[in-house]
Amino acid sequence: MDDLRTQLEEAGYTAHIQGLVTVNQPKNSIQNDVVAIEEVLRLLVEKQGRDVVLYLHSYAGFPGSVAIKGLSRTERLATGKRGGILGLIYQSAFIPKQGDTLLKMIGGSYAPWQDPNPETGLVSVIDPRTTFYDDVPTDLASRAEDLISPQSLLSFNTPSYETYYGTAAYDNRRTYLHTNKDQALPPFAQDAFVEGSGAKWKILKLDTSHSPL
Repeated sequence: MDDLRTQLEEAGYTAHIQGLVTVNQPKNSIQNDVVAIEEVLRLLVEKQGRDVVLYLHSYAGFPGSVAIKGLSRTERLATGKRGGILGLIYQSAFIPKQGDTLLKMIGGSYAPWQDPNPETGLVSVIDPRTTFYDDVPTDLASRAEDLISPQSLLSFNTPSYETYYGTAAYDNRRTYLHTNKDQALPPFAQDAFVEGSGAKWKILKLDTSHSPL
């Protein structure tokens, strides 16, 4: 995401990246990622009064959908407060409902490109280059591949808490970036996420892999 942040900053925007705390941490679950994302959002919105567009990629749709509770600009303006989340962008991302697990949303078993290890409590990606960066220039793909680390099994099996992307505050403010050449989350899976969410999304289709950088 560093390249995206650079591009946004060059365009005059401030960009913040929050890493996942379920990476290389077998004892952490989705809830730990919810807290991590929520802390950044509350810093920007409540303490700094900033307007925020939240971009969630892939698994981040799980914790991000929970962490946004009560932080929309519409809700905050109604109580006389400054700042808030203006809108949501999900890129090839999961759109969970309360009670969903990551494993359930990928069909109930691990994908062929995933390698779960009960002994370490982590799930690794067998071939990140092909799975995530198949259409990315070799130098960028190599750099990104070096940053890939395993994720906790708990993050796949912990049910989501209540989600808030469907609140009226985000009507006409939800965008889903659909990656048509995705080898990690195939287009039919992304379609199912959108249709199953029960919310209306603006769909933009990108002729790219899962992580086009």
